[in-house]
Amino acid sequence: ELKQGLEQESNPSPSIQIWVLTLLAEMAERLGYIAAAEKHFQHAIRLGDPDSYLLGAYSDFLLDQHRPQQVVKLLIAKTKIDPLLLRYAEALTAIHSPEGKIQIEAIRQRFDAAMMRGDTVHQREQSRFELRLMHNPKRALQIAKLNWEIQKEPADARVYLEAALALNDKNATLQLIGWIESHHLEDAALKRLVSSKSAQYKATK
Repeated sequence: ELKQGLEQESNPSPSIQIWVLTLLAEMAERLGYIAAAEKHFQHAIRLGDPDSYLLGAYSDFLLDQHRPQQVVKLLIAKTKIDPLLLRYAEALTAIHSPEGKIQIEAIRQRFDAAMMRGDTVHQREQSRFELRLMHNPKRALQIAKLNWEIQKEPADARVYLEAALALNDKNATLQLIGWIESHHLEDAALKRLVSSKSAQYKATK
């Protein structure tokens, strides 16, 4: 329906096209249609002046597809935005760039400053930072739980479940699996986590 609506629009603005294409890409990705997701993301990027949401979503897609070098190229001039700096640091770390440590320290300082201000806007990203870059699943799970009290989007569930599995927290894992199943959430990344050996082990009562 989104695609049909976009096609029927006589002269949609670039911002509207980017918004619709980003949604289509995310929907395709969650359903496991990787080629279709790539097509929509690329179309949106080619429209020019991609917003931070599109850049973050496409970066996550590329990281999941083990294409960090493309993330570096995509975000190298976009690191003033905290969530994009996080993804840039992840990509640099994945390609073993010496700059990775510099950017990890930069994002750490930003998160510390946000905590001092009482800013909880980027708790999902902070949890991801603690898990993937600081290798601190305990701290990651603490932050993910706080974030989960505020928002429950698929990305929030993913970082929460990743942290719970990394910490081998049975209760948190079962809570997330139960929530995903009860809400009939269709998401390929979550499905892979839920069906992993660790998740299967924890789901056995």
